[in-house]
Amino acid sequence: MLIENRLVTEDIVRATSGILVNGDMGITFKGLCTDTRVLEPGYLFWALRGKNFDGHTFWSEAINRGAKGLVLEYFPQGLKLEELPKTISLVLVKDSLRALGDLAKWHRIRQGYKVIAITGSCGKTTTKEFTYALLSRFFKTAKNEANYNNLIGVPLSLLSLRENFNYVVLELGTSVKGEIERLAEITQPQISAITCIQPAHLEGLRSLEGILEEKTSLWRETDPAGWIIYFYDQENLRTQAQKFPQKKLSFGEDKGADIQLLSVTPSGKGFKVTLTYGGVSYSFETDLLGRHNLRNLLCAFGIGLATGLKMDEIIEKLPGQLSLLERAKLHQAGNLYILDDTYNANPGSMEASLLWLRDQPETLGRKIAILGDMKELGDLAPEFHQEMGKLAGSIVDKAFFIGEMADYYAKGFEPSQRPYEVFSTPEEFLDKAEIPEDKAIILVKGSRALRMERIVKRLCGEGK
Repeated sequence: MLIENRLVTEDIVRATSGILVNGDMGITFKGLCTDTRVLEPGYLFWALRGKNFDGHTFWSEAINRGAKGLVLEYFPQGLKLEELPKTISLVLVKDSLRALGDLAKWHRIRQGYKVIAITGSCGKTTTKEFTYALLSRFFKTAKNEANYNNLIGVPLSLLSLRENFNYVVLELGTSVKGEIERLAEITQPQISAITCIQPAHLEGLRSLEGILEEKTSLWRETDPAGWIIYFYDQENLRTQAQKFPQKKLSFGEDKGADIQLLSVTPSGKGFKVTLTYGGVSYSFETDLLGRHNLRNLLCAFGIGLATGLKMDEIIEKLPGQLSLLERAKLHQAGNLYILDDTYNANPGSMEASLLWLRDQPETLGRKIAILGDMKELGDLAPEFHQEMGKLAGSIVDKAFFIGEMADYYAKGFEPSQRPYEVFSTPEEFLDKAEIPEDKAIILVKGSRALRMERIVKRLCGEGK
């Protein structure tokens, strides 16, 4: 990734506690780059290491492409300090990934904007988009793009910011213990929100209790004088929130939530919604797909209130076409309506999508689910897939199950005595399955690894 933002060697050294072993403190850079394939002359090359790559091996390519500086953990093979031009800064750090976060934290504090951090097992990207769309109508606001929500993406997002923003909205993701706390340490949030706690990334976090501990570690690094926003309907999250000193604001459907969803009525392509806050009822209409997305919207409302906005002005300035900000997209192809929810999948988001399918009117035709594996569930994967198969059996007229866990889906689905088919891969499905031609509404969902968007394209007539 190429980040355009003027940096000075002295700033790099001070922010990272690095050691300058070549060049001088006054050398400046046009920006920072972690990938030599996109590196441009005048930039600083930051060598990162991962499971399957080591940026240190590309140091000479970086120099050949015009890098004015290198940040390294060690001297890679072939690098001779005496042969390195003095016009190139070389900074040695103990851990280049941690140093990247330290530089981002330094840059974030220097700029002085307020940070809104959003995490959760599902809904965090949609909530980030809702929050950004809403706050942009009142404040100068920025966000992290796409899924740049990890220990590389979040620091690079912060380092890309050059203007004087009021608020920066950041989605924070995790797959292993300690990531959220480190990201919170880097971002120093004033407002922190958790959308929900559901089984996800169990290979790294082990249990629902591990997920709860990991997600709520965000609040340990949130400004004690700031705000925490949380989903009231989950007792474990509600209980955990009370252990923290920040001001609190909750959302949900259960009585006791600060922002309580009172009623949801289908209206055209969306819903008419009534909620209560501070003893006052408010109503509005939205084009969102699925009741579960109202939870994400209420979370964004809570964040807006924490910035000092009033509920009536939030609803008055509510952006139109909110469905355009969702991960899931609804397509129409002839007699078929296709819900493309292929970005990712875990039991919480899978349940929400199936319940959305359940709530669709019979006039749209048969209800069909094409479900792929939910990844990173560890030893509990068979149980969760069987559970979702059982839920699908209570909703759909026909199902297609795809992947290593397809048989477990089928095991839960079989008692419904409705037709289903099992495929080992999406490629096998595309090669052998008969695409429905009669009137139907079809849910397509699975983890990113399966690339099930190819199935959506076929259903929409874009592939063979």
